[in-house]
Amino acid sequence: MLEGQMQEMRGLPERVTNLGSQILQLRQEMRDEFSATRSEFRSELVHAVTTLHGELAAAVTTLSQAIADTNTHMRVLHEDTLSRFATIGEGRKSRKKR
Repeated sequence: MLEGQMQEMRGLPERVTNLGSQILQLRQEMRDEFSATRSEFRSELVHAVTTLHGELAAAVTTLSQAIADTNTHMRVLHEDTLSRFATIGEGRKSRKKR
């Protein structure tokens, strides 16, 4: 029985060596996969940030144009109001002269 156990133990160092090799191989594969995952994540993150930057730039441009249009409209309304006040003032001056 002891002899049988010794026979089994003779193969043990080789099995441990094989297991160590497998562990090293697994570590390398995991390192490679994590590196690839980080690279993909960085690439997607850069793409998302670039896309968002473009969308924000477009929104700012649209908003700036809307503000400019509003300012133009306000100036037109202001000039119209001043014109109306002038017209009303002319009518009052005419009435006072009578």
